[in-house]
Formats: sequence, C-alpha cells, structure tokens
Amino acid sequence: MLSINKRILLFTLLSGAICSAFAVQDSDSIGWKNLPYIKQSEAWLNSENAAGLHTLSIPRITTAEVYVDKQNGGFVDYFQSDNSLEFGAQVESFYRLNSKVVFYGKVDYRNFAGKNMSGSYFINPKNTPFDIVEYTDENRGDKKLENYHLVGAVSADLSKKITIGGKVDYTAANYAKQKDLRHVNKLLDMNVTVGVSYLLNKQIELGANYYYRRSTEGLLLDMYGTTDQIYNSLISYGGFFGVMEQFGENGYTKEGEEKPLFNEYHGGALQLKWHILPKLQFFNEFAYKSRSGYYGKKSPATVVYSEHESDILSYNGTLTLQERKNLHCLHIDFQQETLNNFENIYRYNNEGGGINNVDYYGTLDTTDKTTLNLNAEYTGNFLVTDGCPAWVAKGSFSYFSRELTASMYPYYRKQDITSTTFHLSGERNICRSKDMYSLYLGGTYASGNGNALKDGTYATPSESQSAPKSMDTFLYQEFEYLTSKRLKGEIGFKYAHAIGAKGMKGYTSIRYAMTKAFDVEYLKGSQRHELTWTLGVTF
Repeated sequence: MLSINKRILLFTLLSGAICSAFAVQDSDSIGWKNLPYIKQSEAWLNSENAAGLHTLSIPRITTAEVYVDKQNGGFVDYFQSDNSLEFGAQVESFYRLNSKVVFYGKVDYRNFAGKNMSGSYFINPKNTPFDIVEYTDENRGDKKLENYHLVGAVSADLSKKITIGGKVDYTAANYAKQKDLRHVNKLLDMNVTVGVSYLLNKQIELGANYYYRRSTEGLLLDMYGTTDQIYNSLISYGGFFGVMEQFGENGYTKEGEEKPLFNEYHGGALQLKWHILPKLQFFNEFAYKSRSGYYGKKSPATVVYSEHESDILSYNGTLTLQERKNLHCLHIDFQQETLNNFENIYRYNNEGGGINNVDYYGTLDTTDKTTLNLNAEYTGNFLVTDGCPAWVAKGSFSYFSRELTASMYPYYRKQDITSTTFHLSGERNICRSKDMYSLYLGGTYASGNGNALKDGTYATPSESQSAPKSMDTFLYQEFEYLTSKRLKGEIGFKYAHAIGAKGMKGYTSIRYAMTKAFDVEYLKGSQRHELTWTLGVTF
C-alpha cells in the first residue's frame, strides 16, 4: 500500500502544478468569489452528473489550502476519539478550457491521529451492514487514519443543446489501531458517473446519468508478540446485539487473514433545471441506487460470512434567486436507505490431502435497517460586490431517523432513534481593494429521542438455544450521543489579501467551536472543543 500512497502523493503535487499553470494562462480577475459562492450560484455544479459543469460562469477558479484541526472532549460517539489531531491539504479547481469543454479536479489528503479509541474495527461503522466491536471498553488505544481522495470530471458540448460528461471519484485509506487487539484496514473506494444534459428550451434543461461504485475495506486483525490474554469481539447485527467471538483460528475475526467488506452500487439519476424567471431557477435531482456486497473471501477454501443488499432513494433540490446585489439559495436534500443483511450457514468439508472446502447450507436474516436523512438550508448572500457579500446568513434544519431489527432466531432486538438539529449562523465580510476581513458566528441546537432497545422473541426458545450477547456500554453511549440535548457555539475569523495582478488571493482563518450536552450519563464527558486553522490561496 505504501507504493500506492507515494504515487497518489506524486499525483497530488502534479495536479497542483497543473492547476497553477491553468491559472496563469488566464489573467481575468474573479474578484472575491470563492468556491462555495460559485457552487451556490449554480446548482448544476453540485450534481453527480458531470455534464452540468458546462454551466460554469467564470473562466476558472482554484483553491489550494492546508489545515490543522484539534479536538478534545468526551462528548463523542462510541468509535470516536476524545483527543485527536488532524492535518491535511486540498486542491480544488474548476477550469474552462474553451467554449465547449470544462474540467473539474480535486485532490485531498487527510492525516488523523486519535487517542483513547475503542469500539468498532471499521473506518466508518455507520455505513456498514453490520459491525464488529470490541467486547470491552477497557482496551482503548491510539488509532491513525490516512485518507487520499482524488476527483476528476469533464463536460463537453456536442451541440448547442446536448452536453456529455464523466466523473471519477477515488478514495484510498489506511487505518490502524496501535494496541492489541490490533486492526489494520485498507480502503479502496471508486465512484464513476457518465451523463448527458439536454437543453429543451430557454426555460428547461434535462439531464440523466449512470452511477457505479465499488468499494473494498480489507480488515486484518492481529496481535503484537505473544500474550495469554483472550480478546473477544461482538459481531453486532444491529443495536450491539449478536454473537460474541473469541479471536483465534476461525470466524469473522480470524487471526492473520485479511477479510474484505465489499460493496457494489449501480444506479442513476435524473435532473431537471427550470428557469422559472430570468433570475429564479429551480434545480431538481432524483436518484436511485442498489447496493449489494459481502464480508469474507470468495474462494472454495475461504468463508463468505455474510451478504447484504439495500435500496437507496435520494432527492436534491435547490431554488436560487439571483438579484442585482443579493443571492438567495434554498437547498433541500433527502436520502433513505433500506438494508438487509444475511449471515451464511457454512461448514468446512475435509476432502483429504489437507484440502478443506467450504459448503454453504443457507442464510439467516440478521438485520433489517432503514435510515433516513432530511436536510433543509437557506443561505442568503447580501450586498454582493465583486463576489464579496457584505453579509451571509444561514439557517438549516436536519432530521435523522434509524429503525432496525436485529435477529438471532428466536431472539430479536428492535431499536428506533430520531434526531433533529437546528442551526443559525451569520458572517460579516468587510472588503477593501486588496483586503477582506470576515467574522463568523454560529449556533446549533440538537436533540433526539427513541428507544435504545426493545428485546423479545419470535417463539419460545428451547433449552439448547443460547441467548444473544449485547455490548450495553457502546449501546447506551451511541444512543446518548445521538439523542441528548446539546448546544454548539462557533466563532471564526478570516483574513484575505490580494496578491499581484493575476487575481490571486491568499487567506488564513481560525475557527473555534464548543459543544455542551446536557444530562450526560454514559459518555466520557459532556463537552467538545474544536479549533481549526487554515492557510490557503484562491486564484
């Protein structure tokens, strides 16, 4: 994996050089416009259909930045760190080659180090069909994550009405715990979309794209040296309910064998952009994706432990009003995923000569989970001059729900969680000929409710049936993190300065956020502090 990372890092440096070369070729000033403002003004630029890049209204814009993020505090989810440090670098660029062709590129590197981490063995357990967690909260240690993210997209006009586009989005990551029981994860995740847009008339533009995604997170569990200590893990079918497994020669946590969690997605999306009025446009995107995958190695002698499938529906809508001095954006997005996970029933078959093949005898339905996310946000940019709004106001509402049933016949566990979040923020920008000063203030309130567990049986258990295991510590930590009442305050300052005559602006910013939760019982603390420093340039 090291050689892959070196090649990615080299590509990062080359991409930055290419973006800089593009910028030098065009000396038109873009004022104080930045990437968030450009993306707000044209919703097509946020679509998964790369054909929408043709709507880019400026010759080019590139942002390159580095950052450091420090977080402390015990108000964290069961798999997160109460003391972490992250630094990274990013280059992102839109570039119009000519009247027909537009390019987009992004290179992102993140390096995360967290202390006192336990819980899940996966990088992001919220996206996995099941979870594997430590069967103790007393074995916390340091974890490190390196993440490399590359995106490339292009659109080309075939005629005045038809545009085609394609995008490749690739992520590679390494994740490791530095204390027994150690895990080493290697993630490869690639998204590909190809699409087309058609200008029906001056008011309506239609679009469609195909979506394909393939991801593999390889999980290797091992120990350093020899020890008499026994390490147990919970195979959680949902709600930290499932089977306890001892680390050793067999099972989900089999020693020394890298087992992939594989996902494959197929789907597509339809887009409709409607110019209701010359200054008022409404962008809509409807998408459907199907997901399938498995955990384990597909070969005659190795086990595929489980298989999963899901259906994903989503909607993305943006209403934009562009006035002479103001830009108003109302954005709504929705996503629902219904997932089922099935555990395979298998047995090793000794065929002689030291050959063991795996025979399968059916499946058990272990997980039925539905997750819903709904977000609505209004952004107002007021008194905009040369791309610099004097005031930026934001207000948003988010709703999250998760309903699951985890089964180990005849036992089951049901769980339902809902959470709502309200956010308000304001930003004041003071723009001078070569300088811009920004002050940001924000506040967030969140709360939730539900049931951490409702255990029961489908039928009366027999005397030979063993009851499932439960990791209650992580169960109540996650439930409390998602549902407790909390307040979050943010303050930030940014300074930008024009450099030379090529439209280049350097900037630096610092932002501090504090979260305070109430009536905390199971988490390690009720507060969270975050300090982020950024240094960058836009050209």
